[in-house]
Amino acid sequence: MKKILSFILILFLFILFFPSCKGGFNVDPRELSITMTDEFIKGNTLKKILVFNDQNENINISWYLDNPEPLSSIRPNRTAIPELSWIDLEPKWQIILPKGNAAFFIYLDIPKNKFNQDQNWEVWITFKLEEKQFINIEHAVRLYIDTPEKSNDIISGATTEEKTPIMLNELLLLIIILSILVIVIILFRKNKSK
Repeated sequence: MKKILSFILILFLFILFFPSCKGGFNVDPRELSITMTDEFIKGNTLKKILVFNDQNENINISWYLDNPEPLSSIRPNRTAIPELSWIDLEPKWQIILPKGNAAFFIYLDIPKNKFNQDQNWEVWITFKLEEKQFINIEHAVRLYIDTPEKSNDIISGATTEEKTPIMLNELLLLIIILSILVIVIILFRKNKSK
């Protein structure tokens, strides 16, 4: 009996004097959608996530990306993004003043190809405090990315920007061939007339 009471007393003191878990910050919005209708967005999407410091001291907030686990927690008609490196947030971390807030902007670099068209992905952006406490609170934002529907430019393997130099090269080659052909015909007629 004394051992049980001693254990309960030690556990009580441990809980009482150990730094408690403080929420300390909040995130808005909890869900965010990026919809690409005509073309892929490259770079800053102009979408932002605000993190609010509820404490009376500075906090250091960082983030990481994750595909939803378990996959059954993904919203209906969505899949996990194949490559997390296609998404980035700036800044990487932020020190937020007491009762202040900070914005994190979302950047995309999704390759333009037929496999990435007409996709509905879900990824979680998780914000966390610098680890100082026994238990640390994290806040996740569900990010939905809808890529453009299929178009003939991308299905054929090249976007309009990528096709332009090829078309110019083909046109230049055609002009050179026609010029050589005209010169050969002129030379042939000159030689035949002599």
